[in-house]
Amino acid sequence: MNFAQSTWRLPGALLATTLLAMLLASCGGGSGGASPASIPATTPAPTPAPTNCSVRIDADASIEAGKTAGATALACSGTLADVTWTQVSGPVVNLLAARSQTVAFEPGVAGTVRLRADVRLADGSAASATADIAVSAAPAGSYVTLRADHSVRPETNTSVRAWPMLIGGDTVRDIVWTQVSGPIVTMDTANNKLLMFKTPKTTVDTVLRFRAVMTTGSGRQDQDEVSVGVEAQPAKPNYYLFDSTQRVHPYRSAGVYTGALARCVYDIGLYYETSAKNNVCSVGTLPLLQAEAGPGAVPSVAQIMGRVLVSHDFLGANFEQFLLTQDTHGDFRRLLAGVTAIVLGSHVRPSYYTYGTGAIYLDANNLWLTPDQRDVVTEVPDYRLAFADGLNYSAFGRQVKNNDYARRSFPSTDRISRSTEELVLEIGRLLYHELAHASDFFPATQRTLNPALPIYDNVAGRIDSGALASDALTTQYPLQSVEMKALGQVLFQGAVVTEAQKAYTAFDVGGFFGADVASDDYAYSSSREDLAMLFEEFMMSYRHGVQYDIAFTNVYTEGMTAPQVIVGWGQRGRIAEAAIKPRIKLVLARIAPWIDLAAVDSLPAPILMKVGASWDANLVLAPSVGASARPVQPSILRAGSASAPRPGRDDLKLRDRR
Repeated sequence: MNFAQSTWRLPGALLATTLLAMLLASCGGGSGGASPASIPATTPAPTPAPTNCSVRIDADASIEAGKTAGATALACSGTLADVTWTQVSGPVVNLLAARSQTVAFEPGVAGTVRLRADVRLADGSAASATADIAVSAAPAGSYVTLRADHSVRPETNTSVRAWPMLIGGDTVRDIVWTQVSGPIVTMDTANNKLLMFKTPKTTVDTVLRFRAVMTTGSGRQDQDEVSVGVEAQPAKPNYYLFDSTQRVHPYRSAGVYTGALARCVYDIGLYYETSAKNNVCSVGTLPLLQAEAGPGAVPSVAQIMGRVLVSHDFLGANFEQFLLTQDTHGDFRRLLAGVTAIVLGSHVRPSYYTYGTGAIYLDANNLWLTPDQRDVVTEVPDYRLAFADGLNYSAFGRQVKNNDYARRSFPSTDRISRSTEELVLEIGRLLYHELAHASDFFPATQRTLNPALPIYDNVAGRIDSGALASDALTTQYPLQSVEMKALGQVLFQGAVVTEAQKAYTAFDVGGFFGADVASDDYAYSSSREDLAMLFEEFMMSYRHGVQYDIAFTNVYTEGMTAPQVIVGWGQRGRIAEAAIKPRIKLVLARIAPWIDLAAVDSLPAPILMKVGASWDANLVLAPSVGASARPVQPSILRAGSASAPRPGRDDLKLRDRR
C-alpha cells in the first residue's frame, strides 16, 4: 500500500479572522561518543554588539564536515528589510537561503568558511557583518545532523528534522531533543526525528537554539544543534488580511512591478476594514497580469516571472522551468492572466487564493527538485488535519494512470530528487485548483478593472449579487446531500462533530456522497471549492490522463497495515459521472472557454471500487459496465498478507492545495 502516494484528505478554507475568511477562496553542530551529560554544548559565536552596531551575526563557531552549519543576521535594533549572504572564502558551500536572515550549509571538507551578510535596514541604511565557521573532519562513526537552520516570523509553526547518518548497519535507539537557548517554546517531538514548535512573540530579532542527542543501537552517542531565527515583526493591525507571513523577495529584481509586489500582496500590515478604510493597493498600483499582457493576450513566461515572490530563489527557477517546459497547451499562462502575483513560500501551508490581493500563495512542497531544496520546506502538517478527529471513517484519494499510481512516492525520511516533468502532478494540479478560484472571481471577460479601486472592490458587487461561475453552479446544479454538507462544515471549517456524525460508517458516507453530484468531498467546503475541484480533476484527466480515486474507509490509525484499511465505498474517475458532466461544462464555459466542451463527453468512464477489499487491493480496477455511483452491500472483510507495508501518518501526502 503506497500511502506516500495516497492522499489523507484534508479540510477547507484558511481561516484567521472574519474578514480573512471572507477574502480567502482556498482552498549548528558537534559530535562525540560520550554520554549525553558529558557532551558539551556547541557554543554559538554571536558578534558582540558595539554601541554603533547595525547588524550582527549569530553563527556556529565550529562544525564537523557532513553536518549542517548555520548563521543568522540580526538587527541590533529595528528590523532588516533585506538580507543577502555571500561566501567570502573557504571550501565552497551551497547557500540555498541566501536572501533569508538565516543561512544554512553542509560542508563536505575541512577548512574555515567565512560568510558575509549585507543588509538594508528598515530606515534604508546599509550595513554588513562577517562570521567565520571552522569546519573539522567528518565524524568517524554514525552521527546525526539537523536540517536545517532557518528563520521565520513570530508565532509561526515550523519544524527541524534530525537525520541519522548510520554506518555499518547501526540503528537508532533514541533521539532526545532539548532547547539550548532563546525564549522557551513548547516542543512537539512525538516523532523523535522531527521537532515541531511555534515561535514566540518578539519585537526584536531573536535566535532559538535546539540540540538533539542520538543514541544508536551500538551504544554510540552523537549530538548536533540547530538555530532558528525569529524575525522582528510589527503587530498585526485590526482587520488584517494575513494571520502570518514569511520573508519573501521578488524573483526578478527588474520587473515592471517589482517594487509593489511584497507590499501589495504579502505584508503583515495589510488590512481592509471598509472600502474607505484600508491600505490595500489599488489595481493601478498592481494590476492583473492580463493588463500587462494586453486585452485577450496570453501572458509570456517572462511577464509571469516578473510577478513572482519567493522565499528561496530555487523556487522561482523551478517554477519558471515548469512553465517553459510543461505548459504545452498554454493553460497555466492563460489562467495566470487573472492574478496579480504568485507567492512561493517554504512556510505557506495550505496553499490558497485570496481576492483581497488577487494573488495565489503556493506551498513550496510542490516545487522542490533536490533533497537540499526539500530541507528548507516546513514539515508542519496542515492544521485542518485534526478536524476529522471523532469521526468513524477516513477518506483517501490518489492520482492514478493505467491502473497504477501516477506519481512516485516521496517519503519524508528519504533523500530523493524529482524531475521537472514530475511537477505536473505536484504544482500542476495545484495551479489548476487555485487558478480556478482566480478565474471564478476574474474570468477572461471580467479583467478590465477600475484602476483607482482595490482589487476586492472591483469584484465585491458581483460577489454580492451572486454573479460568479461558482454561484451559477450552485443555482443550476446544486449539491443535495444534507449529511455531506454538514460533514463539510466539520471537515473543512472545524465545526463540532455531532453524535449522529460520530456514528456514520464509511458505507454510510459513501451512500450520502455517491448519490450526489460532487466530484470530491472537498466540494462540500463551499461552492468555490466545488468549482475548483471540478476544474482540477477535469484538467488532470483531459490534459494528463490522470484519474482521481476517492474512497471512504474504516478509521485509519497509526500502525495499521495496508490490508486493514478497508473500502466502504470508492470510485475512480468520478468526474465522468453523467450527472456531473453538465456541471463541468458550465465551469469550463465560464472560466476556460478555450477548452472544447465536447472533451467532457470523452472522459474515461468512472469505475466503482470493490467494497470490502482494501484500499491497496483497489489500485487495479477493471472497467465496469453500467455501474452506478450508489454503493453496494459490503462483502465480508478479509485480512491481507502479513508482509504488507506498514503505513504511517508521516507518509500520508497532505492535501496541500486546499
